[in-house]
Amino acid sequence: MIKAFRFVLENLFTLLLSLMLAVLIWASAVREEDPIQREFLPVPINFVGQMEGSLMQEPENPASRAVQIIFEGPASIVTGMTAADFSATVDLSQIVFGQDTAVPVFVQPKNSDVILLSQSPEQINVRVEQIVTHDVPVLLDVRGEVARGHTQGEALLNPETITIAGPESVVSSFDFARVTIFLNGDKQTFFDAPQPIFYDKQGRVASIGNLTLSAEQVEVTIPISESAGFGEKIITADLVGEPAPGYRILSVEVEPLSVLVQGTPSRVKSLANVNTEPIDITGLTESIRQQVALALPERVELDEAVEIFVTIEIEPFRSTSSIQRPVELQGLSEELTAIVDPTEVRVILFGPLPVLDALQDSEVRVTVDLFGLEVGVHSLEPSVTLPDRGIELRSMQPAQVTVEIAQAITITAGLTETLETAVPTPSPTPSPSPALPMLAAGGLLALLPIARQGRKFADNHMR
Repeated sequence: MIKAFRFVLENLFTLLLSLMLAVLIWASAVREEDPIQREFLPVPINFVGQMEGSLMQEPENPASRAVQIIFEGPASIVTGMTAADFSATVDLSQIVFGQDTAVPVFVQPKNSDVILLSQSPEQINVRVEQIVTHDVPVLLDVRGEVARGHTQGEALLNPETITIAGPESVVSSFDFARVTIFLNGDKQTFFDAPQPIFYDKQGRVASIGNLTLSAEQVEVTIPISESAGFGEKIITADLVGEPAPGYRILSVEVEPLSVLVQGTPSRVKSLANVNTEPIDITGLTESIRQQVALALPERVELDEAVEIFVTIEIEPFRSTSSIQRPVELQGLSEELTAIVDPTEVRVILFGPLPVLDALQDSEVRVTVDLFGLEVGVHSLEPSVTLPDRGIELRSMQPAQVTVEIAQAITITAGLTETLETAVPTPSPTPSPSPALPMLAAGGLLALLPIARQGRKFADNHMR
């Protein structure tokens, strides 16, 4: 037993050395199959422990929100590892408000076979601010003036203070907010909603970026009223007479619309408006514009001299008129004849009544253009020519007419002799007789059957 114990003691070193060599040989074999690999990776920092009602200032350099690590491990594990396989945390639970503090960054791989070799940075500087609110008064800057004869009342602001919420170090530097409005001779209550400009305690403009405001605009109301003894009164044109028959007043414009008057307070207050001196429009047929004076009552006068103009627009009454006009044929060649049906059309006109009343029938022409048309029956739309005096064509009845175009009849020498034989030449008379037109008309009527026979004779001869 003792000999065996001595044997173990004497060979213990050899046994341990053999064991270590065996482990090294095994590790070497494993490493050859799965070698150790080193990698570099940025890991975002997760901030924890931040107290409620606080705000961590954003780092000026966004890269400081991540930690750069170098790690190694078996290639089968390291290959393809991402930032999600590591945790990088910064604990803010012990941070003092309002102070820059260096806080360590704890990086831990989620796989125990991975060894972290280095990280950068090992700590970062953070600043945590407590979120507070601060009421800032709103000041009003009024520039300009109200109109003469008017009084500016006390301005009303809504809200009168603005609550700012944000980091204490920033919010505590605010002193006041200012809104500026501009009056330009206003005569009625002024209202506006400008955006305020904030100032710090040094009187400099302060930024409100990343801050929360209880109101982004301030409603400003400034009452404006007429002063005692002054009044803004509407001007009314006093028209006398009537325009010419067939004409009417279209509009009446006064420039300016109102004037400022002054006088006895009770007298001015009782005035509803002021009138111009009488303007005679008797017999007017066109618009006029003229300068006028005001007919002011006693103890009332203009606050300041002003030129007043009245524009009166006159227009004629507009109506319709209907006339019958013959249809005139134009553009027909000499070798053709044409018959139009109907020979007259009814023309409906619209325009100023005085112009329609003075319109002569002969000033309205209804024509049909036959230029280039061939023998046959045509339905055509006549053209109406009107004088340029504001008259419009509303309609025409009928809207189209029928025109029959035929070859003109050529009377031969033989037919001429027949006509001369059939129609004896009347003996001349020494002086015109009232019955002569009637005889001529009768002669023409008598010739019509003969002309028709001549036309048939010509057609048969040509066949």
